[in-house]
This record gives sequence, C-alpha cells and structure tokens, in this order.
Amino acid sequence: MGQCPACREWNSLKEMTGLKSRTGGPKRRTGKVEVINLGKMGKESQKIENVFGTEIGEFDRVLGKGIVRGQVILFAGEPGIGKSTLTTQLLGKIGGLYVAGEESAEQVGMRVKRLGLRGEKIDILETNDIESMILAWERAKDVYKVVVVDSIQVMATGNNPASPGSPMQIRESAFGIIEAAKRLGVAVIIVGHVTKEGEIAGPKLLEHMVDTVLYFEGDKNSDLRILRVTKNRFGPTDEIGIFKMTDSGLVDVRSDEINLVDSKTAKVGSAVTVIMEGTRPMMVEIQALVTESFGAMPKRVFSGIDYNRGQLLVAVGQKVLGMPLYKCDVFISVTGGMRVEDTGADLAVVGAMYSSFKEKALAGKRVWVGEVSLLGEVKKVRGWERRVKEAKGLGREVVTINSIRELKETI
Repeated sequence: MGQCPACREWNSLKEMTGLKSRTGGPKRRTGKVEVINLGKMGKESQKIENVFGTEIGEFDRVLGKGIVRGQVILFAGEPGIGKSTLTTQLLGKIGGLYVAGEESAEQVGMRVKRLGLRGEKIDILETNDIESMILAWERAKDVYKVVVVDSIQVMATGNNPASPGSPMQIRESAFGIIEAAKRLGVAVIIVGHVTKEGEIAGPKLLEHMVDTVLYFEGDKNSDLRILRVTKNRFGPTDEIGIFKMTDSGLVDVRSDEINLVDSKTAKVGSAVTVIMEGTRPMMVEIQALVTESFGAMPKRVFSGIDYNRGQLLVAVGQKVLGMPLYKCDVFISVTGGMRVEDTGADLAVVGAMYSSFKEKALAGKRVWVGEVSLLGEVKKVRGWERRVKEAKGLGREVVTINSIRELKETI
C-alpha cells in the first residue's frame, strides 16, 4: 500500500516486525460451561456473604443494602469533587485493594493519613496494566472483597495497541475488569472522569457494561456533595446520598441537617420549594434574575435545572403571565449546587421569574410546589403529603393554586 488511508500521505508507511497478533472479537467469560438451577444455587449461597455494608450510611443507602459480591460500579464525577476521597474512606473502613493508576503509593498514603484512616486495611498497587492487576487479584482472590481502580482513563491492556484513554482502550480494559470481577467474585469500583458537558468520558457502552453507575456532584464553592445513582441492577435508582466535605474527609448528612434556604425572609427573585430526592423531601431555594437584554439574542442561563425544561417554563410564563421575556435575559439558579430534576419545582421557577420581573417579593413564608403544564395549570406531584409535612416542620406553608395566573395575587 503506497498511500496511508488515515493521513493520505504517500510513501509514509513503514514495515513493523515482532508484533504480537491480536485475537479478534470481544473477550469471553472463561470457566466451566454449565446450566445452573437457581433453587439449588440459593441454598448453597446462603453460606456466602453476598451483600456487605460499607459502614458509610449514605453510600449504602444509594446502593440499596450495600455492595454485592462481583458487582462492578462506575463512579464518575468532576475533578476535585471528592471521588478519591470517598473511595479511600470506604477502603479504610472495610479494607481492600487500591489500584493507583494516576498516583503513587506515597501520594495515596498522604491522603490516608490526612483522613485519619487505618493504613493496615489498604493495599496499594501501582500499575495501569490490566493484566498485571488481574494477576494480583488472582493471587489474593480470597483477601480482597473490594477493589478500587483509579481511574479507567489511564488503564491499558496489551490486547489493544491504542493509547490509554482512547475509546477502544477504555472498552477493552473494562471488558477485562468486568470478566475478572465476575469470575473471582470481587466487587470493583471503577473511577471515571467526566467531560466538560458532564458526561462520563469514554464510550457510552461503558455505562451499559457495568452493574451500577454513580455520579458524584456538587458545587465546589459549597461543602455539600450529592451521590446520585442512574443505574443499579441490585437496588433502587431513585435514592441519593448527601455528604459534607470537611477537613477530615466526607461525612454523612441527615435530612434534618440540610439547609439550602439562605433566609427566612421573602426576597425579590426568590422562591422556596420542596423537592423529592428518592424518598426524602428537601427544601431548596430557586433564584431568578430577569433583566432587559441589549443583545440580538436574549440569554437563557439555567444552573441546576434542565435547559429544555427551563426554556419551556420561560415560554409558559411569557404566554400566561404576559411577561415580555422575548426581550429579556433570564438567569435561573438553584442554591447549594443542587441539580433539580423534580417537576414539583416548576411553580417555584415561574414564581421566581415573575418576582424578579415585577421587582417585588412573593408574599409570606410560603413554599411553592407544583408541576406547570403548557396551559399554565398547576398540578399536584408525588409525595405531596411528605412535602407539606417538611414545610410545616420548618415553619412554612405550601401554597395551593390551580394556575400560575394566581401568582399575580401573591405580589
């Protein structure tokens, strides 16, 4: 071949010798092939500890009852959010192997010392080679219940010539890790990076391959961290874990310790709502800023709520309440770095925009809960009784209105 099919240059190809040939196709799970009866397997597995707790309450809450033997967890989050801190704390409590692909043993040891953990429970393996890592697992398969791989973006396998971090290398490395985890019965937590858009770096296939996908999120300017599960084969997917970042690491936060409302007094452009995160109600504050736009295209910035949902609520507010938002810049923010997916916060978003536009605060210590339809109607949402109870417990009253047109009477 005279021309390179990639760069289209002529006479640029060189002959390479001594390279090992790759076996085609994905890796297969090895072992004895047999049909397993679930009834008999259930009796035999009663002697085996299939599920074990992590001694971190919020982490167990998100997973269900704890970690399952052979479970593969993809743990993703922005840089500096606390992924390595939380996984190190987990191993410090229950013990395990920390595969340091990005750090040295000395660096991990410094973090262990800073967090005040027992280093005797943690073994560190400095490598980014999948084959070497699996060999270490096999040699001590009855020693480790949990293995942390930090991170999948730097791991590499000799079965693929691509550089670490490439989609092909991430896929092949994940195949090797998952096959070894299922075969040896070792639970694996794979740490993954995210892109600037907030997506897990690497092929989307990675999320389909693992058993559980966890996202660690929060505002770096705030000490509050949210652990959210988007996929879980062994437990619920509607629970969240709440942590607080301290000098000694991450600590669990109870529902009654959470306060995401800055003030008890009514403010212009502010509306308080109660959202349901899993089975727990949480009171948060929605802030809005509506100003005259001097550009050709008015700005729409939504922090903490879905962009498309925000655009929809802006359009409904303009149509039903008569706000000329087509010539205004609209900025919406959720305090505390929370990301709200609950449609029960719709009424608070519209109320905050209307308050900012009118330059008047919404009346009283009220809580605005309800889903807003395209016609401006306000509908009740799930967990209504629990939301009302949470608001009353904090000295507030949930507003009951049928249409956002009634917002005009509250200012």
